[in-house]
Amino acid sequence: MLPRQGLPTVRVRLSDRGAVEARIASYHGVSFPEVLAAVDYLRDPGDSVIAGGSLTLGLGNRLSDLDIVISGPASAESSRVPLQHWLKSLRVDVWKLRADAMDELVGRAEAVLGGEGPVAGAFGDMFEEADLKLLHRVAFGLPIEGPGIQPAASRSYRAIAGDLLVREYAERMREAAFVAQLALAAADPLGAALSARLAALSSLHATIYAHGLPFTGDKWLGERVTTDAPELAERHALYSVLPEPDADVAAFVRSAVRASEHLSGLELSLAALAAQGRFDAGDLELYPAGTARFLVSVDRDGLWEVTDAEAAAWNGRSGRGGWACDPGRAAGLKLSYDLYAAGIASLRWERGLPVAELAFAREDIA
Repeated sequence: MLPRQGLPTVRVRLSDRGAVEARIASYHGVSFPEVLAAVDYLRDPGDSVIAGGSLTLGLGNRLSDLDIVISGPASAESSRVPLQHWLKSLRVDVWKLRADAMDELVGRAEAVLGGEGPVAGAFGDMFEEADLKLLHRVAFGLPIEGPGIQPAASRSYRAIAGDLLVREYAERMREAAFVAQLALAAADPLGAALSARLAALSSLHATIYAHGLPFTGDKWLGERVTTDAPELAERHALYSVLPEPDADVAAFVRSAVRASEHLSGLELSLAALAAQGRFDAGDLELYPAGTARFLVSVDRDGLWEVTDAEAAAWNGRSGRGGWACDPGRAAGLKLSYDLYAAGIASLRWERGLPVAELAFAREDIA
């Protein structure tokens, strides 16, 4: 882990019921009693009603919807998709949550967090992704009637939900930092700048979530750091927009990588990351056709003509079932990046980034 110093303080402030109700009333002229009356037909005896989403976190605007989760000891069914309601101009999306659904979800989350594999894709299909969003709504939601939902797990919902976010954004940061440096080597300045920006912003996300801030999505990051982590606001401004066309993109990439290293405590150099990731192009094979050379994929029903240099780089790959980049081979770096950027090859990591190995919220951060 890299040396750390001068890290920011993050303040966690959650809205209270009065502030949230006042915000909704100012936008839509709707009160919580009206919301409760509209969703009452979905409630079983003992059910709690929890409000979530950006409107409950001091964010949002007139176009934001209000998320509602209903659950309790008598709830026997869970809705995979929200039931939509309209109260004047306010859209209210309501999830009915089975009594044990959160405990099942938390069990899956804890298994992923305790495993070695990357988090990306660990929760599979779109319905499981929706379940993850429910975890965050419940963990950081505002009870508006009845008690909050209590976990059977040894840790709080907020701790588990926060760790999932930290790990996901840390792994996004790692891949983006690697791709940014590959893009530089492949002479793609726009691709390098885009990935470098993603790496830096992902490191900011991981930092604020490691300190217990609720999940608010990418669109609210600027507001979040300004309000709750002002020491990060200047850093956010550096990477919130891409550099000008005539700017030094290589310097932008180096700066973004250093910023990500500073917050994460990880080494994110091209050499360090090349040793951790492997590219996989499935059934892609090189075939000659006269004087031409083609990479052919039956699964993708496609072929791509390559130059002699690219064919040589393909033949010079090392390893089966995917290949690792050699930072000293420029042609191999370029080919790997070009295949990745075209969606022909995917990037796989040997292992994930356990939260214990990350320094986003170590004691010395404050």
